Amino acid sequence: MKKWSLLLAAAWPLASCAPTVNIGTPEPVKIDVNMRADIYTHDGKEPQAAATANSGKPTPAQARYNRRAEIQDLKNNRIIGEGNDAMLSIRELPADEKYAEYVKQTVAAENADRSAEFKTKAEELKKPLDIYIKDTANTYTRAAFPGEWIQESDGTWKKR
Repeated sequence: MKKWSLLLAAAWPLASCAPTVNIGTPEPVKIDVNMRADIYTHDGKEPQAAATANSGKPTPAQARYNRRAEIQDLKNNRIIGEGNDAMLSIRELPADEKYAEYVKQTVAAENADRSAEFKTKAEELKKPLDIYIKDTANTYTRAAFPGEWIQESDGTWKKR
């Protein structure tokens, strides 16, 4: 009886084994995702994308958005800094004439777009322009990354 118990105990795990089941698919699984984004405005104003398409020229906010990587690169290279008037200032002009001209044009375009955007925003918020600019300058100074040039309220420059 003891032999049969041992034999039965040894055979029991083998009896419970089932054949291997393949759960793979003959072809890879394909997922097709289609997406649609509808943009609605409820204030009666035309969306910015449509405004750009109608005029052919980007708004100051769109131009600034498109230029933000270039501006950040110039800040990272310590060429420009945020002034206390919420405008960019050239801190160190590059020696290469073409690059220096690029810096001048980029800063001039950014400052022109900032100025136009500030006027529009101040009017929308019914705030005096100088107060809006001062608040914006404080926001830009607080948002500066460590090592970037910022201008203090007394006019001195320092690295954040």
